[in-house]
Amino acid sequence: MLLVFLLPFSVEAQISFSEFGAGLSSWTRLYSTPDETILLVDPTQGNGSANTVLVPSVYGKLDLGKTFSLRGRVGYAQNTFQSVTSSLGDLVRIEKIEQNIIPAGLQLEYRFPLSKSSKSGTKADLDEGEASEKSVDPSSKSYFIGGLGISRYFIQHTISREVIGGEGSLPASKFSGNDFGFTAMVGYSTLVSERLVLTLFSQFNTGSYDHRVYSEDSIGAFEVQNISLQGLEFGVTMGFKLK
Repeated sequence: MLLVFLLPFSVEAQISFSEFGAGLSSWTRLYSTPDETILLVDPTQGNGSANTVLVPSVYGKLDLGKTFSLRGRVGYAQNTFQSVTSSLGDLVRIEKIEQNIIPAGLQLEYRFPLSKSSKSGTKADLDEGEASEKSVDPSSKSYFIGGLGISRYFIQHTISREVIGGEGSLPASKFSGNDFGFTAMVGYSTLVSERLVLTLFSQFNTGSYDHRVYSEDSIGAFEVQNISLQGLEFGVTMGFKLK
């Protein structure tokens, strides 16, 4: 609040909460490390293959003038990883990881107008007869958007094991943590009505997190594995413009 009072009036007047809305995106994680199956007893060897999840989200935007804004966003993604191991006889071991990720991000955006619409203007009465002249007030209708930001990923794993035909089943256990990453975004935004804003965007997410992998042979022993969060995200949002 103190910062607002210290800002010059002309600057303060340009800072305003301008838009809020919701969206849906497709996030394809491109692993540069082993994927989450490294946490299981029978892990996948090598780096994980790409996998895609849907991310519903909500956002709000704060204008910092005519060309820059801050966008805050919170999403929710779910994923499942499973390993099925068969051994001699009828023994089958099914291990499963149910994963929840909440990405919360803040991004500085730059917008470049691509088209303009004109608002109705004033009428001028001339001495010889009546005539009208429109005073055009241009306002941007479509924008190119580019942005850079930071995300914090809140992650929860529920890990379970079911053994069919023998002993060794384990109840579900939950593990949670968080970590940071960076984002780079480009997009296109347009007014579909006086107040509704449609935005198409693509975004590259970076980041990773560390997870303990416990040993089956030595109780309490573990090693730390780094798991990548980087990937490409493509999505659409629909927002309500406040001004």
